[in-house]
Amino acid sequence: MLGVGQDHVGLYGKTSAYYATVEQQGRLTLHLHMLLWIMNSLSPQEIRDKIMDPNSEFQKEMVEYLESVHVGEFMTGTVDEVKDQVHENMKAEGYNDPTQTLPDPPPEHTDCDCNKCESCEDTANWWKNSTIL
Repeated sequence: MLGVGQDHVGLYGKTSAYYATVEQQGRLTLHLHMLLWIMNSLSPQEIRDKIMDPNSEFQKEMVEYLESVHVGEFMTGTVDEVKDQVHENMKAEGYNDPTQTLPDPPPEHTDCDCNKCESCEDTANWWKNSTIL
């Protein structure tokens, strides 16, 4: 993707350097933070100057780009429909706020795949209960 050590340039251009670190989130998932240095790219000061210039084509195109990629949508309905569904779910007995709970860990791994024993049943149940529909 970055083209480092490859016979092609990276997705963003020729990478001159990079630094990355992985961080654990509150729900124990991992995500990456990365800095890239791209050869022949604008310096931070040049970018600032272009963004601050109200007549800059760069500023106009940057705003258009940011507005095109930052879109909040739901797969299951509109914002109001999702809010209504969450409100209804919260009324249910035994409701657990997903932002206040941790996911169940998977069962102990085994090499069995008979689909009949307790271990296989535990694994199947975990997958069934862990899948977001």
